[in-house]
Amino acid sequence: MHLFQRIAIVTLAVACQVARADNKTVYAVSDSHLDTQWNWDVRTSIRDYLRYTLSQNLLHLSQHPDYIFNFEGGVKYAWMKEYYPEQYELMKQYIRQGRWHVAGSSWDANDVIVPSVESQIRNIMLGQNFFRKEFGVESTDIFLPDCFGFGRTLPTVARHCGLIGFSSQKIGWRIHPFFENDRKVPFGVGLWRGVDGDTIMMVHGYSYTHAWDGEDISHSKDLEKLADENANGIVYHYYGVGDRGGSPTIGSIRSVERGVRGDGPLKIISATSDRLYLDMLPYSSHPELPVYDDELLMDVHGNGCYTAMSVMKFYNRQNELLGDAAERAVSAAAIFARTPYPTESFTESWKRFIWHQFHDDITGTSEPPCYEISFNDELLSLKQFSDLLTDAASSISDRLNTDVSGIPILLFNPLGYETTDIVELQLEAKRRPASAVVKDHNGRLVKAQITGYDNGKATLLIEATVPAVGFAVYDVVLKGKGADKTVPVSTIENSVYSLAFDRYGDISSIIDKRNGRQLVAEGKTVRLAMFADNVSTMWPAWEIQKETIDREPVSFGDDAEVSLVADGVLLKRVKVTKRYGDSEFTQYINLYEGALAPRIDIVNEIEWQSPASLLKAEFPLTVFNRKATYDLGLGVIERGNNVTTAYEVPAREWVDLSDEDYGVTLLSNYKYGWDKPSDNTLRLTLFHSPGVSNRYSHQERQDFGHHEFTYSIVGHSGR
Repeated sequence: MHLFQRIAIVTLAVACQVARADNKTVYAVSDSHLDTQWNWDVRTSIRDYLRYTLSQNLLHLSQHPDYIFNFEGGVKYAWMKEYYPEQYELMKQYIRQGRWHVAGSSWDANDVIVPSVESQIRNIMLGQNFFRKEFGVESTDIFLPDCFGFGRTLPTVARHCGLIGFSSQKIGWRIHPFFENDRKVPFGVGLWRGVDGDTIMMVHGYSYTHAWDGEDISHSKDLEKLADENANGIVYHYYGVGDRGGSPTIGSIRSVERGVRGDGPLKIISATSDRLYLDMLPYSSHPELPVYDDELLMDVHGNGCYTAMSVMKFYNRQNELLGDAAERAVSAAAIFARTPYPTESFTESWKRFIWHQFHDDITGTSEPPCYEISFNDELLSLKQFSDLLTDAASSISDRLNTDVSGIPILLFNPLGYETTDIVELQLEAKRRPASAVVKDHNGRLVKAQITGYDNGKATLLIEATVPAVGFAVYDVVLKGKGADKTVPVSTIENSVYSLAFDRYGDISSIIDKRNGRQLVAEGKTVRLAMFADNVSTMWPAWEIQKETIDREPVSFGDDAEVSLVADGVLLKRVKVTKRYGDSEFTQYINLYEGALAPRIDIVNEIEWQSPASLLKAEFPLTVFNRKATYDLGLGVIERGNNVTTAYEVPAREWVDLSDEDYGVTLLSNYKYGWDKPSDNTLRLTLFHSPGVSNRYSHQERQDFGHHEFTYSIVGHSGR
């Protein structure tokens, strides 16, 4: 039995022994879900759908005294203020009356799988700051009617931000039952425990496009049945419209009005999105509430979103990292150089790219024209963060001794601890140098290696140590005249590993010399694994089908060329080139000495041109464990081998497979989808270009173009 099922059966069985409440209550929660971008771009959302949402709901609020409207997304409110100021001021009156409810807390209704935990917290912070400033209110809930799965960090993030509840209807889109009685959701109303033990209330909202037809819903048999299924006799039920905004139907509004005044067995409440949570506080007073203690991933719909539109995920990860690094550098400059802290610039940059974490944007499910806007905003924020970091470094450098014999290089470490790392530099040079002499700030020689020369710039590596959130000056002198060397090879080794390659350019052997351990399963290779019949016709970019990854993938590379292109004191690098159809693959397998010696980097430069194809990096190991450990960015989770309800799953930056005395950690710099077909095999999903029908035909060429990314292998003793 799957872990999901075991947990749910225990908690629900206990809950069902508790007597139900005497009164059955329905919280009718209106919504008007507006996809910021999807099958239209943001210009259409602002020009048409946002205007329509405002005008329709203001009309309903003026005509129906029991009507309460819920709407999420701080950025959408900001656009209302900018483009529809008169209606915006009228809306604010209804907010003060408590009838137009600001739901969801966040800057937009963003995906909660791919964005980092810091991004999720900033998303809430940006939304709440806007709501406080504009309306004098704070939201109390996570309101995500439409999102592609919910990780176990969400309750923890919510509680950290002072929020108390979470609602969605999306987990009802699961294809297979996860729980007893063929249920796809753990319960209608209950508690959800996060990865650190923090708990929020969680409710299933059923369909966000549900409509009634003017009947008195206090007599609704359907709602009464739902109430009977919940341990406390409470139903939380959306009604309204989805995707294009607007408002609930007149029939629905009248049904709720009649229900509020009705004499049926159901008590109907026209509710704000958080009314139920507030009514139930403190949760400790409700032992009848079932508790769910696991993640809420989708099984099929949404699992392709961990991979689709790779470039968006690359830009997003770069902005997350650069934004954080820039803030740390600017903070140091504010302390030591007394430069002004550019709060508005940072806020602007975070706002600009973070709304593109919206659940149809970063997930890769929007129309191609949307990404012209998305890429532009991502690059603007990258430029702004880069300028902020550069300006801060310049201010710091003015107070450091940069009077060196060669080229002064200022290095910055944004991490909260002293770090020794191998740093790659590009310096202007008239020709390719033969070597470099590098000294640290104490005048000590450090290891350095020239690795390339192109377009008037030399590339070199240095081993550097930089203090926590600190700067260090290094002195670089380029010497002599060198030349590129390329030598065909079939093996490579450093002080930690010995590697061998087969005729396809795949890695057939990795020996950890420290532990005398072979990492690659006998007869297998660490390889690029191609699934050539990747068909998903209903929701192509959204979905990877289990039948696709259950097939045996093919190796390719009869034309592979394997050559040694760097061989020095810090780096040995093998270059592998090969083709598959119209796609071209270049991989650089890097073995280091010094600080990075325990890590094998596989740097990929791929020209992807393979329709209806799925590409994974496959790691068949000599470590056997039914469970692997997946990084969530805030804690970890263990998952088993592929099953029907969980066969393509996400991780933030790493996955680990360990036995009793040895393990292998796999790292990824911006790929998020993984699967585990057996006790000893992990696979990282690289490209998902699905075969399509008439629907979303453009997605068959999804991600066509040039890509660069890295994944890494780290062997380690112990678990």
